Formats: sequence, C-alpha cells, structure tokens
Amino acid sequence: MLFLALCVTCSMARVEAQAPKPKCPVAIGRVELFYNHEGGQSRPQLKVGFGNDAGKSISSVTFSLSTLDSGGYPRPYPDSLTYGDGMETGQKKVFVWDLAATSVDIHRTGETVIVQKVDFADATSWTDDGSESCMFKVDFHAK
Repeated sequence: MLFLALCVTCSMARVEAQAPKPKCPVAIGRVELFYNHEGGQSRPQLKVGFGNDAGKSISSVTFSLSTLDSGGYPRPYPDSLTYGDGMETGQKKVFVWDLAATSVDIHRTGETVIVQKVDFADATSWTDDGSESCMFKVDFHAK
C-alpha cells in the first residue's frame, strides 16, 4: 500500500513539473541596447523586435527592462516601456525607446526585457502573473 502511495505521489509531481507556462501573447525575437551618438551626445536606446501571437488585435504592450551589472546581477530600469501603436494578429514590429542615460550603466553585461501587460483592442488585457513567461534575456558576462 505504501508503495502504491509513493507511485501516485511521484506521478503527480511529474505532471506538475511538466505543466506548460502560460502562453505569451507577444513573442520577443530581438533585444538590443545600444548608444546613439547623433548630435554629439550619446544616449542609450533600447530596440525590441516583437510579434503579436495573441490571435486578436493588440492596442498596447508594456515592457520592463533590467540591465545586468558587471557581476551579472539585474538592475531594474525605473520606468516601464510602452508600445501603443497597435498590432494586428501575426504582425511584427521593431520599436526603439530613448532611455535615461543616468539609468543605464555603460559597463552592463546584458539586459532582460519582460512583457508586463498587453491591452487588446476588444478591451480585455493580459498581465504577467509573475511567471515571466514573456521574457527575452541577453547575458554576455563572463561566467
């Protein structure tokens, strides 16, 4: 009897471990943090390539950004980054945000972009539940 209980418990744990993460309505395919040197003053910019995988029209997407310091530890960017020009189902976009120079360390070792919220054209929304299922990470620090 004890053996049967252990088998049932193990099979339940295996099912829980294989449970898929919630589907992300926005697929991030590219993240690039760079410095624009136009006009004689360098300013950091974030370029994100992303697509609408939701199956319905999107009105806005809110992203968060964290940069990795020289030790590989995340340093959250203080502001949310919002794309608000809308996207049809299956559409892909590339968008660039100007960032505050004092909030981005030039010696960073990577960056992480997470989709925080998606507002749809039908007045519904999707919000990250803490699983960070819509994340794109660039990490080039020495390991």
